[in-house]
Amino acid sequence: MNCVQVLTRHAGGTDFHIGRDHGVLDLPHPDAEARARFSRPGLFPVDALWWTEGAAAGQSSGSSPDVEFSVVQHVGWDASTAGINMADVVKQVSFLHASEGTSLDEFRAHYRAHVELARTHMPALWQYRQNDVVDVRGAQRAVAAGVVAISELWFRSIDDFLHRYFASAEAQADFQAHEGFLDLPKAFSFVCSSHPLGAR
Repeated sequence: MNCVQVLTRHAGGTDFHIGRDHGVLDLPHPDAEARARFSRPGLFPVDALWWTEGAAAGQSSGSSPDVEFSVVQHVGWDASTAGINMADVVKQVSFLHASEGTSLDEFRAHYRAHVELARTHMPALWQYRQNDVVDVRGAQRAVAAGVVAISELWFRSIDDFLHRYFASAEAQADFQAHEGFLDLPKAFSFVCSSHPLGAR
């Protein structure tokens, strides 16, 4: 079991590193064009994400965990970081809802099948992890309650993310043809860069 805290800024801004010395902190990607690719507002605001092992991350001064998810992680695939310029890596975190009439078991079966679809149609996708949501807490839990999964997608470079997201238009069409289990109008993404904590 892992925990994902959704962090939002207080008036005057926040250094999200304060009070956090473990886990991974996802911050908005510095490249404006990358951030703009998936800029549609979600059901709740996201200014940063804090990923930790364990069912709950606890509290930290200076920021508000408006939403906190307990998740079970499933690794689609990981890859070596050797030779990778981590400053250029783009991470896309997507919050997913099941389509109307799709049970949780059906959703998860389709979700797992997406791993091979991504391998086939998204060759620029460097790493891929799926997280099944098992609990939602926090002040915004009511609007986040419908989130059943959180995807983590990494691309080696901004260029890959912007220009080689899918292998081709045909690959994109085939991939999207298998998305009937998703409630796409409710889905939204946070485009970010990851910062491991405790290694600064």
